[in-house]
Amino acid sequence: MADILVNITLIIIMVGIGMSLTFTDFKNVFVYPKNIFTGIGSQLLVLPLLAFSLAWIAPVSVYAKLGIVLIALCPVGTTSNILVHIFKGNTALSISMTIVNSILSPFTIPTVIALASTFFTDNDASVEMSFAESFTHILLTVILPAMCGLLIRRFIPKIANALERPLKWILPLMLLIVFSIKIFWGGGNNANSCGALSMDESLLLTPFVIGLNILGMYGGFFIAKLSRFEKPSQLTVAIETGLQNTAMALSVATTLPHSCEIEKPALVYAMLTFFTAVVFCLIHSDIKIKDILGKGKD
Repeated sequence: MADILVNITLIIIMVGIGMSLTFTDFKNVFVYPKNIFTGIGSQLLVLPLLAFSLAWIAPVSVYAKLGIVLIALCPVGTTSNILVHIFKGNTALSISMTIVNSILSPFTIPTVIALASTFFTDNDASVEMSFAESFTHILLTVILPAMCGLLIRRFIPKIANALERPLKWILPLMLLIVFSIKIFWGGGNNANSCGALSMDESLLLTPFVIGLNILGMYGGFFIAKLSRFEKPSQLTVAIETGLQNTAMALSVATTLPHSCEIEKPALVYAMLTFFTAVVFCLIHSDIKIKDILGKGKD
């Protein structure tokens, strides 16, 4: 039930985000592909290397190490799109990166998990992911809702214009609802079947999952900066690189041996990293809390 509510809320949010965009925004992303190639490279190369390094030094079980690597392989979905939109990043680039990375994930996740499993446990873990299921999910939760919003703006601009100001506070509020459901209601059967995560385990894992999140964001940020991206695109690459999809990580973990141990880093990551991403955005964007709530200058 929690997952259904979350997905419905995210779909509504993506329609709202789509109404702030035009087809030209997406055309520019692919006419000038440097940004998207750099961003995808940051996601697929920089973050897994960080994860391997942090997992290697982390004083945790070999399966928890595998869980740290797994987080880095799961591209975030609508959450990053929403944050980028709220903090005035390059929303079209964010959505495009989400789509491309999600399409690649059924190929990249099994490959790197097998490598990490061999490296940390001397076993070859096999992960089977359906490309059709992955693409269907991103189609229903990202592509189609955003397209609906685009079409509303294109053919019924009065509605898009009328909703522009209310959406400034409606979208953050809906995002807060999503994370409240995830944290307080949507722990999921995975967590319950494995037993509660102890405080000692959480404290042990926290520096490494937070490190992955923060170093990933700053890694993406500085790569984009060195590539001379405009500030909105710098923020976008940072968030897309550093904020990962824990729901996907938990789902993949259930297919692996010792899944309860592998899930633990993702559970800690899910509780903390949305808030670190918000703080990062507040530091590195020109948007303040009063602007998010619609009280700033238009």
